[in-house]
Amino acid sequence: MELNKNFMKKILIVNGHEHWPNSPGTLNSTLTQSAFDFFKELDYEVKTTVVNDGFNVDDEVEKYLWANIIIYFSPVYWFDIPAGFKSYIEKVFSGGKGKLFIDDGRSNGGKYGTGGLLDTKKYMFITTWNAPEEAFNNATSSFIFDNKSVDDVFLGFHSAQKFLGLKKMPGIHFFDVKRNPEIDRFKRDLVHHLNFNLNFK
Repeated sequence: MELNKNFMKKILIVNGHEHWPNSPGTLNSTLTQSAFDFFKELDYEVKTTVVNDGFNVDDEVEKYLWANIIIYFSPVYWFDIPAGFKSYIEKVFSGGKGKLFIDDGRSNGGKYGTGGLLDTKKYMFITTWNAPEEAFNNATSSFIFDNKSVDDVFLGFHSAQKFLGLKKMPGIHFFDVKRNPEIDRFKRDLVHHLNFNLNFK
């Protein structure tokens, strides 16, 4: 692969998995490791956070300031990110006031939500679902999602990123992971997605 020389080379990978007896985290660990290996092979600088292992808020704020791109990996528990991952977002983002955002954007007459300080940075959201892919964007195949996409379901998560000024990159989502855990295919699809969307040749 030939690296796009103008591309940003500092990546923060956040594994938002929270351990449960029926969800030990093997898939998300495998995918985050695949992403880590992909970037290291191309001489990117990579930092990681595994939320379930614990974290220091100040250290995490500094990681966001350091990174050019934040890549989040998360399983979906009851149609949302895990509680521990939500707590991470709340604590780190709130703890970053003055560094990650100024305020809600209205202090100088701006629109609500325009106080973010990370507007030169991007993020990517990668999820793993027990739900099948055909349950989304298809009212005839799902009783739950009302013809909505994954991004529609996660409006709150994306709004929090936008509040910091982060720009959304296309994510990739893995479906039916309990009934049909095609790990090798998931890894290949992830690398292809990163390769395509991060402007590698």
